[in-house]
Amino acid sequence: MKVKAVIFDLDGTLIDTRERFFRVFNEILEHFSLPRIAKGKFEELYSRASLDEAIPESVRENFWKNFLVRYGQVSSHGDRPILGAKEVLKELKDRGILVCVVTGRACSTHSIWDELEKHGLAEYVDIVSAKNTNVKDYYLKEEEVLRALEEAGVKPNDCIIVGDFLADIETGKRIGAFTAAVLSGGVKREVLESAEPDIILESVQEIPKIIGLHK
Repeated sequence: MKVKAVIFDLDGTLIDTRERFFRVFNEILEHFSLPRIAKGKFEELYSRASLDEAIPESVRENFWKNFLVRYGQVSSHGDRPILGAKEVLKELKDRGILVCVVTGRACSTHSIWDELEKHGLAEYVDIVSAKNTNVKDYYLKEEEVLRALEEAGVKPNDCIIVGDFLADIETGKRIGAFTAAVLSGGVKREVLESAEPDIILESVQEIPKIIGLHK
């Protein structure tokens, strides 16, 4: 596969931030005077991409907008790079393939660069794109991905979009990119399959193999 750029989701794809997600999710539930959920229930809903079940439809849009902003403001002691992420980014960079990081967090790109630096990943990343804090669409990342591609000077059909959640795959398919879903985020394989990605991988460690960098 001839690839000019690889666009990575951040959370669950390059960095394990599940503990942060759980903490912030409950924080925003409390903000809307909704009952907190236990860790086991959270994991079960998360694995099915069904966290909306814990949020009344009447507040759901505002819930996620608040969540995306707060999620980008905090960190957790449990945050850590996905196994092999650093090595994969370095290999792509060494091979002249552009590395882009696109996140659904509503935050500044500066804060993402700081986090990448903290985890030893920044030097292998070329472009970062995040949602504006004035969140318009809390679900898809199309605007953010297209912004990154424009900066990279790469067409969608010359890139791979790698992500652990349905929105990553659906965004990639909407713009005509090759889509790779990863299981490292904790979403079940059958749930990811429902979005019909081009391929499902255990984690980003398999990216060099699928684009022919090594056997």
